[in-house]
Amino acid sequence: MLLVGAGGHARPVVEAALDNGHTVTACAATAPPDWLDVPTIADEDPLPPGIEGFVMGLGGVDSASLRRRLELFQRYASRSLVPISPVHSRAFAAGDTVIGDGVIALAGAVVNAGAKISEAVIVNTGAIVEHDAVVEAGAHVAPGAIVLGAAHIGSCAMVGAGAVVLPGAAVPADTLVPSLTRYPH
Repeated sequence: MLLVGAGGHARPVVEAALDNGHTVTACAATAPPDWLDVPTIADEDPLPPGIEGFVMGLGGVDSASLRRRLELFQRYASRSLVPISPVHSRAFAAGDTVIGDGVIALAGAVVNAGAKISEAVIVNTGAIVEHDAVVEAGAHVAPGAIVLGAAHIGSCAMVGAGAVVLPGAAVPADTLVPSLTRYPH
């Protein structure tokens, strides 16, 4: 598979992908990573032979970077590549959750009953998405963040590390919920 992006966030993404039986055979990045020994290409370069799937190694910490990440995800998907959705073996997703294409769920993440996670969402290390919550495309639930029951996280919103979104709350698209805060206040 192709790893898109090779910064710090890519390392646990690769770990989750390897944990799911995938192999990184090439990387699309501005510079070759020193921690991964595979060919590196630019975003618009032709794909190496045999690449059928991709995983998003890019993270995002604000709505602008998350919006760019979602657009890049959609661009790679439009190239007839299959988006990989690695859910780490030490993450939990209830049987009736809906997990979209390209979702990243890292170690310790929990996605509980009835939750809906749209395409290209990051549920980061130790993050919790509780029952019946909805997380829209391209959003990021950062390490240790908690999205409580029936909350709604808009597209490309960022729920910062350790933040708590209260039950039934609606976080609009492109919104930043700062780390270690409660939403709404």
